[in-house]
Amino acid sequence: MGSDEWARQRKDNHKEVERRRRGNINEGINELGRIVPNGSGEKAKGAILSRAVQYIHHLKENEARNIEKWTLEKLLMDQAMGDLQAQLEEMRRLWEEERAARTRAESELDVLRGLKTSPATETATAAATTAADKATDSAAASDGEAAQGGEEESGRPGKRQRTD
Repeated sequence: MGSDEWARQRKDNHKEVERRRRGNINEGINELGRIVPNGSGEKAKGAILSRAVQYIHHLKENEARNIEKWTLEKLLMDQAMGDLQAQLEEMRRLWEEERAARTRAESELDVLRGLKTSPATETATAAATTAADKATDSAAASDGEAAQGGEEESGRPGKRQRTD
């Protein structure tokens, strides 16, 4: 291979590489033209690239606004969830207090009516009274009061004697 032939081969290779590079650039610009909203309908490469830059800026601004909006919405939702959790806990506490008071009232009503109870009913009533007493004791203990046991009356420490 002579020097002229080698130079021509090199020149042809360079032309082919350059042709592929321009083809890739043109394909990319054409793809941008298809993707980017076309306001004016221009097909010029410079116009397509300009619209693409404007559209990318527009998308970035929208993204920033959406992130700010979503962050605010999340904060508001978190606050609302916290408020609802507090309300739920308060309702549970009130329900437990009401249930304990109802159980005590039913026990007192049975005593006042002077009903004769069977051993099974008496056991259930004693269990309900014990549960109500425990709820009362735990409330009193949380207020810093010590629950006093009826040691002298029953002979067993920490146990209360039931009075009917």
